[in-house]
Order: sequence, then C-alpha cells, then structure tokens
Amino acid sequence: MRRKIQPFLPGLRSSDSTNCHGGEYSLGKRKTARPVSTKKPMHVVMRASKARGCLSLRNPRNFSMVNHSIRRFAARFEVKIYRYAINSNHIHIALRVKTRRSFQNYLRATAGVIGLKILSATKNEMNGRRFWDLLAFSRIVEWGRAYSILLKYVLQNQMEAEGVISFRPRNKSPP
Repeated sequence: MRRKIQPFLPGLRSSDSTNCHGGEYSLGKRKTARPVSTKKPMHVVMRASKARGCLSLRNPRNFSMVNHSIRRFAARFEVKIYRYAINSNHIHIALRVKTRRSFQNYLRATAGVIGLKILSATKNEMNGRRFWDLLAFSRIVEWGRAYSILLKYVLQNQMEAEGVISFRPRNKSPP
C-alpha cells in the first residue's frame, strides 16, 4: 500500500526524503531530527482540521492575531519570512533561518500561541485538546527554479484564501 504524501507539495519526489519532516509525510516512520538548512529556504505548513467557523484562521478575530504572531516570532527568533499565506485551515510559510535552535523556537512559539489563542485556553487548561493535526511539515527547497515554484505556490494559496482566484484541487500523489 502506497503512503499518501501531502498534496500541496509542488515537485516533491521520494528522493527528497532527507529534506522533509513532519505532517503526513512522517506518519509511521521512526523519529528523526528535522532537517534544517541555514543557507537555503524552507517551506513550512501547519494544518488544523478544527479550524472551521469561529476557529478558522481567516476569521477576522483570529486573522490579525495569526498574522501578528507569524511576524512577531520571526523578528524575535531571527527568521526571514519570504512569503506566507494564511488559509482557513492551514498556513504556508516560505522562510530561511539562521540556526536550528531559532527554527525550533519559531515553530514551537508560533504554533503554540496560535493554538492557545484560537482555542481561548491557557497552557494549564488544554485538557488534552489539540488544535494542530500533526507536526508542522517542513522541507528544504533549493534556490532557483524550486524556490520560484514555492513562492508562486504560496502566492496562489494566498490569492485562493482571499477569493481572488477560485480554488484548484491539487494532485493526491507526487509526479
């Protein structure tokens, strides 16, 4: 039985396994260190199926908080954001980090604060509730063609979320 790969990954091939971590890609695999590059851009995706209605990331009450959290923690942990898209139930971020530690802190802080504030909870009152479906998915992207494809893809997601263009379903399996 073939393992499903996330459909929103342009150009992902099975040979890219050393560049990917998290999300559906890591289900059923042993734990490994997240690949991080300080010289190349990275694509990060955080998805929450609970984000519907008043819990949606695009809900006006939540959108400004999510937008502010992405930027605030990027400045705090020295993460350069190239482009990001906040959709109703997931976030795409094209970024570059200075150190592995700063990337870990950025993911932890951003995902944690967004989840807590949207669920209107505190760290002590989560009671086993989870906002995010899986670990944040990340992959290292090469400069050049792959980087320009990533930026176009994130822009496409942003325009779909804003309603500028209609949603186009992605392939379920990699090319």
